Amino acid sequence: MSNSRTSRLALLLCLGAVTPLVAQDSTECHCRRVDGPPSEFARRSAGSFSFIQSRPLGGLSDNIGFGYGLNAAYLFRLDREGYLSLRTDAGFVDYGSESFRVPLSTTVGGRIQVKVSTNNYIVPLSIGPQLAMPTGLIRPYVNGGIAAQIFFTQSGVEGDDDNYDFANTTNQHDWTSTWVAGGGIYIPVYTNKMSVLIDAGVQYFGAGHARYLRPGSIEDLPNAQIRITPLESETRLALVHIGVKLGF
Repeated sequence: MSNSRTSRLALLLCLGAVTPLVAQDSTECHCRRVDGPPSEFARRSAGSFSFIQSRPLGGLSDNIGFGYGLNAAYLFRLDREGYLSLRTDAGFVDYGSESFRVPLSTTVGGRIQVKVSTNNYIVPLSIGPQLAMPTGLIRPYVNGGIAAQIFFTQSGVEGDDDNYDFANTTNQHDWTSTWVAGGGIYIPVYTNKMSVLIDAGVQYFGAGHARYLRPGSIEDLPNAQIRITPLESETRLALVHIGVKLGF
């Protein structure tokens, strides 16, 4: 009977000693996490981010000047090497602005001044195939497809010490469909798990037709009225860009 009690006591002591070790082993893992390779979709995807300059052509150049903005492009390789890709572009261009300061209201008087700014924008959009040389120190490419150009003018009000509008109005908007063709070069600057390449090129947008404004197209009249005189013409333009392309 004494031996039985001694055996049970020894067993309980062993379980008491082993349980914390098991609990500690289950909560603490010093394993090294190994990230797996990117998926096939990620390997075939790339993005390009660029500064752009819009250069109006034809009738559009008679009415507006150069514009400046940003462009983002997404490319999906249709083959493993990257000779053929599907490319989509979305840009945002400011081609002219004007501003003036006025009192916030006649009730408040001239102590509170606000800035009224009017900006004219183009949003170029496109989608289509791209052919590229995927290797080499200089990698040329050409692309084309269908496109759209959105023109709009927006006025906003901000305080002298503010950096954002607290009220804005779209004064005019229009859009047109067209086609696009372009080309450029990629220059690799870094290649490891992710590749970084300089992207420089130009896109040509064919002749659509739209109504749009420019600085001076909105005239302020008495009694808080305005007169808007839109322009109308073909919308051919070239977008010159330089930026970086990122991908696997």
